[in-house]
Amino acid sequence: MIFGRKKRREEAEEVADDESVTTEAEGDDVDQRDDTDTDTDADTEADDTDADDTDADDTEADDTEADDTEADESEADPDEEPVDREHDEDEWATLDRGEFRDEGPFDITEVDLEDDEVSRLDLGSLIITPFEGAELRLNVVEGTRRIVSAMLVSGNSALDLTVFAAPRSGGLWADTRTQLIAETEQAGGQVTLVEGPFGTEVRRLMPAKGPDGQDAVQPTRTWMAQGPRWALRGVLYGEAALSEALEEDPVLPFYDAFRDVVVRRGDGPQRSGEVLLMTIPEGMGPPADQPAG
Repeated sequence: MIFGRKKRREEAEEVADDESVTTEAEGDDVDQRDDTDTDTDADTEADDTDADDTDADDTEADDTEADDTEADESEADPDEEPVDREHDEDEWATLDRGEFRDEGPFDITEVDLEDDEVSRLDLGSLIITPFEGAELRLNVVEGTRRIVSAMLVSGNSALDLTVFAAPRSGGLWADTRTQLIAETEQAGGQVTLVEGPFGTEVRRLMPAKGPDGQDAVQPTRTWMAQGPRWALRGVLYGEAALSEALEEDPVLPFYDAFRDVVVRRGDGPQRSGEVLLMTIPEGMGPPADQPAG
């Protein structure tokens, strides 16, 4: 954990208990990728019913693919078994209700960011701590300075970050998994559910095209950390999606970066599953054009 001081739960209970990261993700390294082809309802105003009061009509999170990351065509595990539709989903839902955020990702109310000298990137709804050597790519809504997702890229791996509004009672991840499983099987891919660092982890092998147009397979690992009225999704691509070890390269820097994310949900009403749009900090990147229409 890289925070100078975390706001401890013990303080709320009146108990007296009370590393600097360099990054290449400066303004010149930001790749603003205009994206009008996303499934997220980026221009929907947050005037809908609050996530606390909606369940049946909630918008489900999409699975934004990283078209910047090359598909892997040789390292898919042929022995990995596809998800069993007969498996009791309640078991996975029970797993998701565990406590996984003691070391992050954090809600803005859980940390104090003023007492250290760590260099962070404040994107509004997400505060990210890029790691040394990481390149930052932003998926920007065309004609605006609003960001749908942020991707950290290092070597042959990448981590795509998106944050969603979620019901206070949780459960968004279970609904999203059902959609991911259906989409994967419809596309002819494979999907496996395993116990991950934040509850249920979804591993997918999706048909893709290699650099020369040959048939290939793109592996991904999807984490979902659920906080107070938000859910943070991280999708690993490339070599990091194939590694089993969390505490070793190439996964470790992405795992730490995901843990170090701080979410600023805000108090406004938003539909469950709606993307919490980020914004480009002032002074970073060229000025955006005026929104069309």
